[in-house]
Amino acid sequence: MAAGETISESLFVAAIDFGTTFSGYAFGNRNDYKDDPSKVAGCHWSTGSQPGLSLKTPSCILFDPEQNFDSFGGEAEDKYTELAQEDEHGDWYFFRRFKMQLYGKEELSKDFMLEGENGLQMPAIKVFAESIKFLRTHFEDHIKNKADEIKPRDVEWVLTVPAIWPDPAKKFMKEAANAGGIPNSRLILALEPEAASIYCKNLPVDRTLSTGGRSTLDAFAPGTQYLILDAGGGTVDITVQEIKDDGDIKQIFMANGGDWGGTKVDEAFDEFLTDIVGSDTVDKFRKDDKVDYLGLCREFEVKKRSIRPDSTAKITIRIPLSLSERFQEVKGVSLKSSFKSNKSMSWVGDKLRVDPDTAKKFFEEPCQRIVDHLKDLFQKGAVVDTDIILMVGGFSESQILQEAIKSAFQSKTVIIPEDAGLAVLKGAVQFGFNPKVISPRILRYTFGVSTNMQFRPHTDPEDKKHITNNKMYCRDRFGKHVGRGEPVECDDLTNTKTYNPLTENASKIVLPIYSSRSEDPQYIDEEDCTYIGKFEVDLSDVTGPDRDVEIGMKFGGTDITVEATIKSTGQKIEARYRSYLNQ
Repeated sequence: MAAGETISESLFVAAIDFGTTFSGYAFGNRNDYKDDPSKVAGCHWSTGSQPGLSLKTPSCILFDPEQNFDSFGGEAEDKYTELAQEDEHGDWYFFRRFKMQLYGKEELSKDFMLEGENGLQMPAIKVFAESIKFLRTHFEDHIKNKADEIKPRDVEWVLTVPAIWPDPAKKFMKEAANAGGIPNSRLILALEPEAASIYCKNLPVDRTLSTGGRSTLDAFAPGTQYLILDAGGGTVDITVQEIKDDGDIKQIFMANGGDWGGTKVDEAFDEFLTDIVGSDTVDKFRKDDKVDYLGLCREFEVKKRSIRPDSTAKITIRIPLSLSERFQEVKGVSLKSSFKSNKSMSWVGDKLRVDPDTAKKFFEEPCQRIVDHLKDLFQKGAVVDTDIILMVGGFSESQILQEAIKSAFQSKTVIIPEDAGLAVLKGAVQFGFNPKVISPRILRYTFGVSTNMQFRPHTDPEDKKHITNNKMYCRDRFGKHVGRGEPVECDDLTNTKTYNPLTENASKIVLPIYSSRSEDPQYIDEEDCTYIGKFEVDLSDVTGPDRDVEIGMKFGGTDITVEATIKSTGQKIEARYRSYLNQ
């Protein structure tokens, strides 16, 4: 069983929600959890220009020219801004919103590099590890003021990851946490929409906003199905769950979604600005005026929160003077003389005033992508009976997105919990006290091993044929253990299979494991197959002619585990799963 996959007995559970735009940690005490699961504490960050996000700080990190950690969060933003003001930032390493560089990566290695704001690169594993280390040590310092001496064994850690991330990205985050001082023995991963679901389930009825006459008391009654829309800064995670008779949660539709988060609104504003001044001007502005560029990003981050469906007043955004100067340099004419005010926008001094309808269009693409995806899901059989939409995540706090969902799905009950942007963080703490609360899960991938099987003439490729012990085998066959879309319980072994060493004196069986988006892959070198690690089964103490081994895998938790048994005797033997990152 994976470390941490039992109900935690640690004194504290601390969770890190490492977000695209904002990050933070929260924690809970075991005794408090037993009395009131919703009692979760956090750290209040001083983020200055980010009102309403006090339990999170910007996902930014700064390293000095020797790649030594300097600062994280708002402090990193401020320090880099100061360096840029003095034109001393050129050889510093500053990363912001870097989590999305892992999105869609089916393969990752420790050599994977991240590119910072000024084009300098660093190993991604170090950037993530130092970020996690900062949040870990910040928690440890913070808790010292609230409790007696806390030992490492007193704390169980939970790290959130998007449910739609492929396994290599999730493994990468575990490796980063290990490097950041959190060992696997005290670490579990929480899938973000699941954590949010747990948070909402434990909320008092009066701390939600809903349409359609349903309360959270109704939404979380046994037998009720609901769709979780976890809209964050970078990704949108969607899954469908049902409350079981014992109050636990089961997943009934596999996690899905896309990169339609709140940062798409920022990208739309960037495109709007580019249409006004030109891409060459914007590129030069980003490169030469870091202070003003970051200031404009902060300005828009605040302004976009005030854009509502019923807004009638123009949105005023302060535009740095340096942007006008860069326009003059590139175009040879002044921005003021070339800019023509119209109904949708006007330029007054250093202020760009944007018509509310134009401002609302910044939200159009991500909102439409989310609505279209949900419509497609509701037409599928597994989701057709679900009439509750639970909106969580930072982007779900946007009234524009809320209105888009309510308008598109008027027959559904839309529930938005208090502090929707903190649902994942706080729910991750609650998940840490009872990781088995969600079971079964629906697998997003088919899992199996690379194995040798009896060669099938006229079916298997000739170049995969080899002969061992006078028998014809086909190499690189995909030995399927469990299929995409299948439900798996937390503690259940799935499809135990028998393997035998190819030679009589072999001291171990090594089985490379692969994942695939295909339901029935035949070979491990097919396009959809990805190598994710290997199993090693120790046979050094197994003697005799019959050394066949039954191997079963567990996929119901947030990690993969393996069990091995000698088929002839029933003796359990050591079997280890090693991620490709550890090899």
